[in-house]
Amino acid sequence: MPRKQFVNDLQNIRPDSLPHGIHSLEQGEDDGQFTFTFFGHPSAPLPQPVTVTALITDLAEYPKSHEYMLFSDDNAPLYIGTALQDVRGTARKPVIELIGIVSAALTKAAPDKDGDTEMEESQGLGEEESLGEEEDDDQDDIYDSDHEAFGGSTGVATSAHQTTSSSAKVAASSRAFRTRIRSDLTTAKHAGFKVGQVGHLMEGLNCFVSISIRMSKLGISHEAMQAWQVKPEEYLVLIIQYPNGYKTSEELQALDSLRLAPNLGFRVCASKHYKPTLQEAIQAFTVVSKADSRANDSSSATTNAIAQSEDVSDGGGGLRETFISKPLNSLLQERLVPILRSRAIGMTWRGAEGWYVESASRGPSNADGIPDAFFESEPLNEALPDIVNADHHAFGLGKKSSEKSFPLLAMQFLLRHFVRCTDFCLVCHRPLETEVEAIKPYVCDQPLCLYQYMTLGFGPSIEHEILSQPYVVDLLISFCYVSTATRKLKDFPDGLALMVPPINPSGTDIPDQLHVPLYQRADKDSSEADKASCSNCSTYEVGLDPDKLEMIFHDKPDRCPVRRGSWIVFKASEFRHGEMHCRVADVTYYPTIKIDTPVTMTNRKGDDGEGPSDITWATSKTSSASTKTITPAATPKWINATFQVYEQDFEDLTKHAKCIAICRLLDTLPNVKCMQEYLSRNRPNDLKSWVDRISPAALSLLRWIIASNRACIMQVDGDTAAQDANRVSGMKGYMQFRFAMGAPDKEQRFLTAIRDTKKRLGLQYPTIFAWHGSPLYNWHMIIREGLHYKNADHGRAYGDGVYHAKDAGTSITYCGIQYYSPGGIATSSAWPQSLLRVNSALAMNEIANAPAEFQSSNPYYVVQNLDWIQTRYLFVQCNPVDEVLKDRLQSESAPKQTHPQDPSRTPTGTNRNRVEIPARAVKTVESTKISGNKGKGVRRRESGQSPLKRLKGNGGFADPIAVDETDDSPSDTTDPDDAEMLLDEPESEPESDEANAVTSNKKSPVSGTGDTDFLPGALDYGTLPLMPVPEYAVSGTTKRLLKELQHLQKVQQSSTLADLGWYIDVDKIDNVYQWIVELHSFQCLSPKLPIVTQMKNKSMKSIVLEIRFNKDFPYTPPYVRVVRPRFLTFAQGGGGHIVMGGAMCMELLTNTGWSSVSSMESVLMQVRLAIALSEPPAKLDVKAHGDYGTGEAADGYVRACATHGWTVPPGFKEMAYGMGRKRDY
Repeated sequence: MPRKQFVNDLQNIRPDSLPHGIHSLEQGEDDGQFTFTFFGHPSAPLPQPVTVTALITDLAEYPKSHEYMLFSDDNAPLYIGTALQDVRGTARKPVIELIGIVSAALTKAAPDKDGDTEMEESQGLGEEESLGEEEDDDQDDIYDSDHEAFGGSTGVATSAHQTTSSSAKVAASSRAFRTRIRSDLTTAKHAGFKVGQVGHLMEGLNCFVSISIRMSKLGISHEAMQAWQVKPEEYLVLIIQYPNGYKTSEELQALDSLRLAPNLGFRVCASKHYKPTLQEAIQAFTVVSKADSRANDSSSATTNAIAQSEDVSDGGGGLRETFISKPLNSLLQERLVPILRSRAIGMTWRGAEGWYVESASRGPSNADGIPDAFFESEPLNEALPDIVNADHHAFGLGKKSSEKSFPLLAMQFLLRHFVRCTDFCLVCHRPLETEVEAIKPYVCDQPLCLYQYMTLGFGPSIEHEILSQPYVVDLLISFCYVSTATRKLKDFPDGLALMVPPINPSGTDIPDQLHVPLYQRADKDSSEADKASCSNCSTYEVGLDPDKLEMIFHDKPDRCPVRRGSWIVFKASEFRHGEMHCRVADVTYYPTIKIDTPVTMTNRKGDDGEGPSDITWATSKTSSASTKTITPAATPKWINATFQVYEQDFEDLTKHAKCIAICRLLDTLPNVKCMQEYLSRNRPNDLKSWVDRISPAALSLLRWIIASNRACIMQVDGDTAAQDANRVSGMKGYMQFRFAMGAPDKEQRFLTAIRDTKKRLGLQYPTIFAWHGSPLYNWHMIIREGLHYKNADHGRAYGDGVYHAKDAGTSITYCGIQYYSPGGIATSSAWPQSLLRVNSALAMNEIANAPAEFQSSNPYYVVQNLDWIQTRYLFVQCNPVDEVLKDRLQSESAPKQTHPQDPSRTPTGTNRNRVEIPARAVKTVESTKISGNKGKGVRRRESGQSPLKRLKGNGGFADPIAVDETDDSPSDTTDPDDAEMLLDEPESEPESDEANAVTSNKKSPVSGTGDTDFLPGALDYGTLPLMPVPEYAVSGTTKRLLKELQHLQKVQQSSTLADLGWYIDVDKIDNVYQWIVELHSFQCLSPKLPIVTQMKNKSMKSIVLEIRFNKDFPYTPPYVRVVRPRFLTFAQGGGGHIVMGGAMCMELLTNTGWSSVSSMESVLMQVRLAIALSEPPAKLDVKAHGDYGTGEAADGYVRACATHGWTVPPGFKEMAYGMGRKRDY
């Protein structure tokens, strides 16, 4: 009850769990009322405490849709009342979160120690800076008004910064607090991850921290990435939300579950960028209610503000969910912190996860009673990269052994469950106790896990599969149908709460229609058991009017046996050899029932040409199905018929009856093209909305078939022109699919085994290709379990192992086994709605070229080592309905580039011709040339490389931005704010009156030098090769540039050279559209930078930049290039975002990343940080002489934009290309 829930929530709040400054929480006199006292933040307590009263306007709506009223005492300060009026985002919040929100608002509004209302960073700002601060305040409002976004499904809300122990009670703005943040994030960066932040991290307020890594560094095979719908160049991004300010690992572990949710949130995403924008981060934590989702169905609203991207081939770089983001978000939110508590006492990840499950099932237990098994070490997976196996707890990378970086621990935990997702159940997250290796994750054998997997949306999107690969879906359904019709199905969709039509297993119609072999018929005991389970399913006699789509009960039951939306199956004498399935559309006028257009079952006899019915059906107004109609002789208005409701529990049936039920449900499905067309023209594109054509049971079964497929199958042939680059020649008449099975590290284990074999035997051709055939009914199991030799279907005359043949014809003899109906007619028991009409299937596998070490090599290759086998292609013999596809399968052409094969063991195709395999489809030859860490698939480690460097993986401390044309995987530019965030905070020095005294009435170009050897005014401008002086001038642009110059001059006059790091001689600027800027004092950033030592050795004091502005500035970015000195390119080991030719390669300086509100002061700062602090940093070309030319810089800039997909500003070529002015050197 709402009142009981409210009282319980209020009583469960302990005094020590209240936010800082809140005391004396009490229930009020009225229902839904409570009071608490606000004393102010410990760093700035109030002179007099203030009592705040909260009232729930309608307690009956608590805790789902209630609202609060807030007010204070009459004698409270004015700012308290104003702050309470401005509090937003309190609706639907539990009591504890409401208190936190109010505490945060009052703390922000409270005056500081001097009695003035706090206005951060507002002292001494000029007009422009004040304007910028107003813009920042607008961003703050985003946080204040988006508590719903921060809350999400985890209940996270905005509240005051909370701590849990006396040692943790540090003011958010203190130096120790910021130092700990830098330490935690730097540790994560040194471990090989990219670190970013959005919001007010250093101020201890609302913020998001992102930890990311390239997909290509995770050791995931290309096939697994295709199956998981991710790209190598994308980042796996973990967004950690701290609504109440940053919390350390120790602080979070000290929080109880009630206080943990409002202080922490997680989202797992994929993106082309290493960090989200502020808007993306807020949207990621925004949850749309079910009511809002239904209201916005027309706009395809989803339950999350960012939806799972169903097509990653469009090149979009926005933040999106991965295929398992939902289960991983839940795992991190519910289990990470409790698991870290167990890890703190010495458990491994495996032990801590196991103990969590044990504790959850048995209740809390004393730590002294934990079995030793939970403390046993966990073996590493040598096939995975070091960065995936790394353990922050084990290696203790923190400065203090007790201080662990929570972002790093969270990311390592995420990698464990993302990269190894196939090792864990997606619902209960327990390790899967099975030897089956799969490329896609699934659930364990618990029926509840399967039910949640399907109902909670953890599985793949069947709509996406139908839209993108309809023939793969057709193939999967066909495999399942044949396996079921021949009674070979082993695993059934139990746990989905399927309600199916009643089954009569003793009747001859269903088995005969399915052409089940006589020896596969149900036995007597099974039939009796199925009869008993169906005895409670009633049969109703009705009159049926096909014209009006109505039926009327002859004997009216007391209660209507159906309701709107119920599915029924009915029969009549006019229905020759068949039955009709339909949905009940309306029961308002019972005993007359309105139905939707029935699904007419296709005749399956095969021995005559009779249609399914001799009745013409009207088409219901709501029906979207294309129903086949037959025009017979006149029929009476009312047809005598009987019907039964879909009310048979699938799990109560025997295996024999379950097979019949599955076939009957699949018979009712439309073909994949009809489903594809429906999804293409309807929004939202969800098959659940096709209620009058697909029953809920059939839809759940379809979802199970697609979701339980654990192989990666990709269409090569389809509706469009065949992918000639991936098509194998020599298999005329067969439809081709790319095919991969096994665990995500299966490819790496295969390559490792091939390398070892090649080295050991000295092979020129390390692998060979061979065929594996199996009856059609086995393929439903094969694509779920992989290839193995546990079962012997055809005997094992040549020993145990997976049998392969060099000639396709040999394997085909094991594929085309057909059964015979009682009438003696051969049939393959195919799915009636199949557009492919599959007859047989066989796989082409790549195996190690070591026949002498096989179990047998003549007449078959019998391979007993499964790591020596990798599936590559699936060939399907079919008779497509589509004539265009049928003609395409009969034509073939040789690949332009073929994979080199062993001439003595080249496989042959259907016509005994040599099979030619496209080179791009197989990378084994190139991969086996790589020498390096065994099983890692990474580059050879150089001698002297530190363990920390190895821990970082292939990418260094951060991903470098690739500016060389040959690199097709450029890194995302590091945000200068993120780089600056990790710099050590300088020691604060007390200001003196003497330092602030004005020593001269004349304005100096700079206020002082500081700790630098740079001398302003020493540059000889006459020696610089510059672009031609611009001849254009626009009034608005000129005014803006003059304003920028005036502001920069003021900054130079009020700051030391060492603090600025850049210098502009304003007096020597002849044209405001062309600036010369010197960057210097890099030792102030870090004396260990390579550029510091190199500039010192060459006696260089600065880096000279030329900045050009187009006439559209500030709506187009400035063009920044280095004039001198020359730098190493990225390919030569350089970096710093300087491309070959000297231009700066930063997204900020392109139309894609430029903002018209950016100031040139910010641009100069970011350019300087990018040169010095990027990974890798810039390095001088000590062997080069001379300056950069204008033409080569422009070429490099255009090339870099094309590489990154950035937009070149309009008018750039006219501005940048051309010979520089001749100077005297």
